[in-house]
Amino acid sequence: MKKDRQWRIRLSYFRQRYGLIVALIIAILISVFLSVQLWQTPGHVTRKRQATAVQQDEAVGKNLANIYSISQLTFNAKSERLSVLDYQAVSSRLISRVKNWHLQYKGDKTVSKNAYLQSLEKKNMIVMSFPDSVSGSVIKSIFGKNIKIANNVMIDHVRLPQNGTDIVLYNDAHHKIYNYQGAEIVQTVKQVKRGNNAVPVDYRWVGKHVMTAPTKPVQLQSHSYLLDRDDAMSQLLKIFPDSGERTINHNQEILTYTNGNNQRMTRNLTTGIINYDAYGMNQHVENTSQRQRQGYQWLVDLHQLTDDLYYFEETNHAKSLTYRLFVNGLPVFNQTDNGTIQVKQQPNHHEKIILSQYSLRVPLPTDKKKTVTLPALDDVVAKLSTVGIDKRDIQNISLGYKWELNPKNQIVTLRPTWYFEQANVWRSVNSRVAEERGQ
Repeated sequence: MKKDRQWRIRLSYFRQRYGLIVALIIAILISVFLSVQLWQTPGHVTRKRQATAVQQDEAVGKNLANIYSISQLTFNAKSERLSVLDYQAVSSRLISRVKNWHLQYKGDKTVSKNAYLQSLEKKNMIVMSFPDSVSGSVIKSIFGKNIKIANNVMIDHVRLPQNGTDIVLYNDAHHKIYNYQGAEIVQTVKQVKRGNNAVPVDYRWVGKHVMTAPTKPVQLQSHSYLLDRDDAMSQLLKIFPDSGERTINHNQEILTYTNGNNQRMTRNLTTGIINYDAYGMNQHVENTSQRQRQGYQWLVDLHQLTDDLYYFEETNHAKSLTYRLFVNGLPVFNQTDNGTIQVKQQPNHHEKIILSQYSLRVPLPTDKKKTVTLPALDDVVAKLSTVGIDKRDIQNISLGYKWELNPKNQIVTLRPTWYFEQANVWRSVNSRVAEERGQ
């Protein structure tokens, strides 16, 4: 009995003195074990990104709003509608003035296509248009979280009053209108001036989208940049510790990099195109709002956020997202996708990002004499019809810049031209017409 009592006393003394230390050691060992298991799981990349999502919410929201920015700004005056060409400074002032004002939701309705256009055309209004639909979640990031809108609602235009209190959001796909009221906005919007660089436009249905169509010829400036081929690649290579496996495929030199079983990157040394594949992704990315936010997060993770990169379009409920370089408010197009980033959600939790190692670095002095006069939209559509392209087959149409590289001096010239989309492919109007005519 005496020995048993002494043993209990010693055990009690040991618990009091060393119990907490032992418990901490056990907890640390368990934590290390679970961490190792987590990093050996194929989905660890997803969980790591989700763990930091809450902490980064404010920073991500702010920068996300810049990426998903508007691409057209139109002032509906009494006698005509004027679209601002270099709109970014004016739109930033507008958004900063109305951001975070409380907007009272007044209801929504689906209207006919004609009624939809009439609402957009209303006089004494300012219409901000996106290059393609953005989610309600993005709208909140841009205009503040006080606006009542479901995250998965898709919006193409925002109409602000120059006189009055009615704010309207528009969805092209279903010609649906969302009405709000914001009493505090009136004076702040009236103070914003559009500037002189604007062209007369009409609102038109082109495919399933409403665009502002120039009714007169448009004069635009050509621009030149030094080619950038280093920054994007040097950032991406930080993800991959190996030096890459070199192979030849169809006379093109390919470098393949891997980082475990979850990440793979191929770099085409001939074209500069990069394919990045991530596996074990998308477990909690199931709708348009989440996909657009994840698209932005990929730009962050792959170090692809640049001053001139913006959202351009989405397809298949944002399972495919395209971001392009914009110069002076217009998108840049290139046959080899330089200046373009695509984020694609694939089956089986697979995410593919397609980008290029080439971009634009330093703008060169602009020759004011290098202006290009582009025809009005009606003339462009008529030109396409002469080579058998029916207006009904045009999905979208846009002013843009054509990327032309001089390989001798590595200078990229951006030439203004019209681009149109047919069968989900963007083509230069002039190039397509010349091709059809055998020129």
